[in-house]
Amino acid sequence: MKCFVIYDKNNSVSVSAANRCKKSTELELEFFQQTSPDTLKKDMAGFPPMPWKYPLNDQFGIDRDTGMILKPYRTNSMEKVFACTISHARLWKKSIELQEEIMILEHDAIFTRPFKPFDWKGGVLGLNDPRGATHSSHSYNKQISNSKGIKDAPWVAKELDLPQGLAGNSAYVIKPYFAQKLLDKLKEVGGWPNDSIMCKQFFPGELKVVYPYYTKVQGVKSTTTL
Repeated sequence: MKCFVIYDKNNSVSVSAANRCKKSTELELEFFQQTSPDTLKKDMAGFPPMPWKYPLNDQFGIDRDTGMILKPYRTNSMEKVFACTISHARLWKKSIELQEEIMILEHDAIFTRPFKPFDWKGGVLGLNDPRGATHSSHSYNKQISNSKGIKDAPWVAKELDLPQGLAGNSAYVIKPYFAQKLLDKLKEVGGWPNDSIMCKQFFPGELKVVYPYYTKVQGVKSTTTL
C-alpha cells in the first residue's frame, strides 16, 4: 500500500511534524507537497470547474438534496481551506490512477501502533483517535471504543443534519472507487472542506472506523484556519 503524508516543505512546523509521523511507523511514507493558496489555481487545472460553495465565517447554508445544515467554517482565508481540499483531492486522483487503495495522512498524524494492510469493506477507513481531532470527540470515542473491529463512523452531533463522518481527515485509507465518488460529488456541489464533503449523509454505509485506533493527532497548529 502506498502511503502519503500531506505537508508543506516551506513550513518548518509542518516539516517537523511530518518527520515525527514518518519516524512513528515502519511503513514507507511518501511526503506529498500540499496545495497552497499560491498554487491553488495551478493545482485545480486538472479538475472540472469547481467554485467554492461552502459557507464561511458568518454565513449559513442548507444542502437542498439532503437537508444538511451547513454551519460556517471559521477561517480568515477561503483559499487556505480550498487548498486543503485540493491537496486531498489530488491524492484521491492518485488512488484512481493507481487503481488501488492508498493511505492519506496529514502532517499532524502520528502512529500509536504498527499498521499492516488488511481486508475491509467500505469506501474509506478512518484510522485516527477522535480525541482532540474532531467535534464531539468524547461521544465519538465512546461509541467506537466499546468494542474492537471495524464499524460505521458514528453519529455524534445532536443536530443530525450537520455533515458528519471521520474524526477529522488526518489519517485514512481510501479505495479508488470511493475516491471517484468523492471527486464526482465535488464536481456536483462545488468546493467544500474535504472532511465535510466526505460525510455520512452523502455516502451512507461507506465511511468506516477501526478500533483500536492506529493514529492520533500531534496537536500541531492548523495551517488552514490561520
